[in-house]
Amino acid sequence: MADIRSLLRNWLSPGTTTRWIVAGFYRNPFCFMLTLLRSLWATRKLVGYFTPLKVRLGVGQKLSIKRNRKTKVVLEGVLSITSWGGSRLDSSISLAEGSSLKILGNFTIGPGVHISVSKHAHLKIRGQAASTGSGITCDSRIMAKSLIEIGADCIIAWDVFISDSDWHEIDGEASCAPIFIGDNVWIAHGASILKGAQVPSGCIIGAKSLVGRGEFQENSLIAGVPASVKRTGVEWAR
Repeated sequence: MADIRSLLRNWLSPGTTTRWIVAGFYRNPFCFMLTLLRSLWATRKLVGYFTPLKVRLGVGQKLSIKRNRKTKVVLEGVLSITSWGGSRLDSSISLAEGSSLKILGNFTIGPGVHISVSKHAHLKIRGQAASTGSGITCDSRIMAKSLIEIGADCIIAWDVFISDSDWHEIDGEASCAPIFIGDNVWIAHGASILKGAQVPSGCIIGAKSLVGRGEFQENSLIAGVPASVKRTGVEWAR
């Protein structure tokens, strides 16, 4: 009996697919059935199989997926698409030939979030590890032309732009350079993270900041245009 109770606790613990399904049917069986079918289809389009369920669509949320057959997708966690602030704008994921997308923990994206990975480019997101959540609020865009890595437990606010490329050659310089964002980084609304940026773990990127190449320390408040260190030794919590 104790083993059964333990098994049920594991199945129905917060964040599990079983709990999500049970709660969905309890609240609105008809609407949730449609949501479940759409989530299964989104999982099939993104990773190539229906189960285990890897993509969870919120009620009324839409996710457009364009994936070339010659891409690599690894989803070790669950990708959830949720509403935010009353918005239900469509989100999208576009993966070109030879590209790769890796999401290694649970990760949430809100409405109006667009992720594109160009030909032979790579995007790695570690997702939730030790925190209560990791994700992108809404109305943000990630565009990878070479390599973008985002660490675990990062929070990305609304209207954020992350791109490792200028998308045009300027004065003969290379148009792209990899971006590395450490663990437990908070990127506030309206910030832009541009090619060559390296953001250490524990940092806060201030609202409307423009972050490019530069030397930054861990646990720093980074803000401004162009961004610079405003404070060190900062600690933030959700």
